[in-house]
Amino acid sequence: MKELPDSLFAETRPSAAVADLPLGMVVREYLRFYAEGASHTARAKQLDSDRFLDFLRRHKRYSEIDQLRVNDWDFSATQRFVDELLRVGEAPATVCRRLATLKHMGRMLAEKMPGFINPAREVKSPRQQTTKPKSIDLQELTRIRDKASSLKTDKDTFSASRNETILNLLLDTGLRADEIRSLRLGQIDADHTWIRQVRTKGRRFRDVYISEQMRPPLRTYLEARRKELERFFPALSPNVDQKLPLFISSYKASSTDLASFEMSPKSIWRAIRQCSVETKLHPHLLRHTYATDLLDDSKDIRLVAQALGHSDVRITMRYTERGNEEVAQALEKVRRGRKHGQQ
Repeated sequence: MKELPDSLFAETRPSAAVADLPLGMVVREYLRFYAEGASHTARAKQLDSDRFLDFLRRHKRYSEIDQLRVNDWDFSATQRFVDELLRVGEAPATVCRRLATLKHMGRMLAEKMPGFINPAREVKSPRQQTTKPKSIDLQELTRIRDKASSLKTDKDTFSASRNETILNLLLDTGLRADEIRSLRLGQIDADHTWIRQVRTKGRRFRDVYISEQMRPPLRTYLEARRKELERFFPALSPNVDQKLPLFISSYKASSTDLASFEMSPKSIWRAIRQCSVETKLHPHLLRHTYATDLLDDSKDIRLVAQALGHSDVRITMRYTERGNEEVAQALEKVRRGRKHGQQ
């Protein structure tokens, strides 16, 4: 029998030109290109990368992260990182996210840097039970809408009116926080029926439908928006107006910089969080609620995938998952039915 070479399962190492590059510098370049800004995704990538670099520094017994070289990042180190995260009690979902960051970083560096081999490619994610995303039930949702309406009445300010509209539009469309923050007025059609060319998380584009129920409050907000902009633009041209954000912020805004009217990610989160009743709200929870309601009403998983802008229907399938209690209740119902049928 022919013997296998000793090097068959040896790790593939980066080329000599790449191996000695400072790893910290390489990671910073990755973050600058793929995780710049203050979005939730960007912050997560930044935290994941920092956590891994600190682990690798300790694993290699260096005193400073700047001592790390590309050659120090290998399959073994990545696997040990995953094992340590699980050992100290991090949730499997968080560990999967951190590993996904490393996999993406490794893949992108392999594409950009000749001779670089992705060290995270073969590392397996910890298995976790798929759970249905949390959503808000109808009764609490009614109280949330009432609270947003009362905040607008009590404060009687443009920002309160804007925040209520953001809440209701998120529930009506299932948009992500970053998607709604970056919308421009020009993306809303003349009938206020469609939001055109919404850029999704995967850098794809889709059209988003606005329900008939949502159109009147949206028109009311747009009138308030027009009056608010008159403070900065006494004679606002339609061309400039179309380029301005749909949801504007007056804080540090300047008529010479149209981008300064864009709300910050934190402002979007605060606008939603202040409407909390029992559950602490965040924008993505409203997206989950939209998806769950749409699936329950339509029973069409592909329709929900298209409405959410998912590129793969398997991502949407998690909304079909059932919790342990739901499974238990269904099993009891089946058992009771069989028992009565035997009598």
